Amino acid sequence: MIQKVRLKNFKRIEDETFNLTDFDLLVGANNSGKSTLLQALAIWQYCIEQFRRAKRSGSNGVQIVLPNFTALPLPEFLLLWKDKTERRYTKIDGTKKQKPEYILVEIEIFWRTEDNIDRSLSVQLRYQSPQSVYAIPATGWADFRALEKSVDFPRIVYVPPFSGLEPSEIWYDDANVRKNVGKAQPGSVLRNLLFRVIDKSGAPVKDNSDWKEIVDKINEWFGVKLNPPQYEKGESIDIELSYRPNGKDYDIISGGSGFHQILTLMAFLYGYPGITTILFDEPDAHLHVNLQRKILNYFKQQKKIQFLIATHAEEFIKGTEVNSIISMLSGQLKRVQSTETVIKAMSEVDNRVIIRTEQSPYILYLEGEDDERLLLAWAANLGKTEVFNKFCVYILGGVTKIDMKRRADAHFDALKQINPKVHRVMLFDYDNDETAFNPALDNPVLKEWKRKNIENYLLVPIAWENAVLDALNINQLDLFNNKYGEIIADFFSEQGISSSPPKGFTWTNVKANIFQAVNSDYVEIIKRLAHACARTERTMVLKLCKAQATTMTVSLNSVL
Repeated sequence: MIQKVRLKNFKRIEDETFNLTDFDLLVGANNSGKSTLLQALAIWQYCIEQFRRAKRSGSNGVQIVLPNFTALPLPEFLLLWKDKTERRYTKIDGTKKQKPEYILVEIEIFWRTEDNIDRSLSVQLRYQSPQSVYAIPATGWADFRALEKSVDFPRIVYVPPFSGLEPSEIWYDDANVRKNVGKAQPGSVLRNLLFRVIDKSGAPVKDNSDWKEIVDKINEWFGVKLNPPQYEKGESIDIELSYRPNGKDYDIISGGSGFHQILTLMAFLYGYPGITTILFDEPDAHLHVNLQRKILNYFKQQKKIQFLIATHAEEFIKGTEVNSIISMLSGQLKRVQSTETVIKAMSEVDNRVIIRTEQSPYILYLEGEDDERLLLAWAANLGKTEVFNKFCVYILGGVTKIDMKRRADAHFDALKQINPKVHRVMLFDYDNDETAFNPALDNPVLKEWKRKNIENYLLVPIAWENAVLDALNINQLDLFNNKYGEIIADFFSEQGISSSPPKGFTWTNVKANIFQAVNSDYVEIIKRLAHACARTERTMVLKLCKAQATTMTVSLNSVL
């Protein structure tokens, strides 16, 4: 069993060591790096196979050209190097010249023998060109020859995500099977993989325990009989494979994608004798949750094989012990503490939030879209748009303040699994109900409006008067400005909106039913009021609540 893996200068990894158990799940969002570790192990195994065929000694490596590279699909080798940098330059003392120094990709695997002796083997890659690299056993060929003869020497099989089946399939030798798998097309060699199961031992099909196990499980999970692959070497052209659902044979291509997915997983599991470690990349794809549970439990029963599985599946996460789950949500591999938090992070945090908080690690939780629109308008008037835009705005749209805070806390905890550096602000309405709460003024995270409803900032006559006077640059003591106050007062009176709050209330706690007195659409009221003021002063530009903005806006600067 592989105990740990050390990667240097590989893709996004500079130098990290990963400890493994006999059964591990790699979980994370798309493009979080889940497949990076699997691909590194696949490359290590590919290089080992090249070393076995090479007749080398000393320190020379084996040249690998891209067309023959079957570990994974790759347009150019430079993509394997961190930051696509394969060499650095150092200045030669006393001269203006620089000498190049190769940066090597290193993949080192550690394992323990049956005698409890720790062993390791490092594979180094040296860049030559976009189409060529050199692979080198780091401790030399003699050490490699001695290690690879051991019965405990790791043998790894990488299974990429499932691809569609071909209508027909000729027989391929091992090299061509590996080539198709390396191109992420395991479905194109499914018949070959299953034929390997019955061909590897040479025993009659009825005596092949591995084939019997596949047939039994397919019958148990799908209720159909899988017929043995039909192919005669030297005579046949295609490998024929069929199944029988209800007394009639159908070509395997007639089956569903879930059926094909399970067959592929079983073919890799039993088609490679002597494997110690199997790498499954998204084996849950195309599978119903019931099948996900079944195949997961089946893997966990295979005690002689080590499993490393990259997955998005909630059922896989739920069905695996927490100490066997490795999270890539933050971009780095780490053992998780809670499966619930990981599931929330994968299911509740959408890609928009992930991308925005990676660009700027701040999130602002608001009750509704009106809050966002008003803050954006105030930010523009105060010259703080750049500050506001640093925040990813998340609309809660809840009913009670307590419920929204609970959901904001849960979402933020999940988001921190992905981006540990993220910071937050929560902004709620003022609430004086007995069951609600009011945060302390010095609370750096939780803020609240000074009034019960955000719209109360707009339906206050004095705020409109201040905004008009400010827009026209008129001194408030000017006797000629009374005409604007009269227009605004008359307008509010016509609309049934008092210029002062109802008895027993202040503008801080007035209830939302103030709008029941308004017969027209709220937006139309604003337009009509602006038009009424504009009739008196045609050049006026009405700026909503600018006078109020300075004292009422939330100070997001303190969070940044």
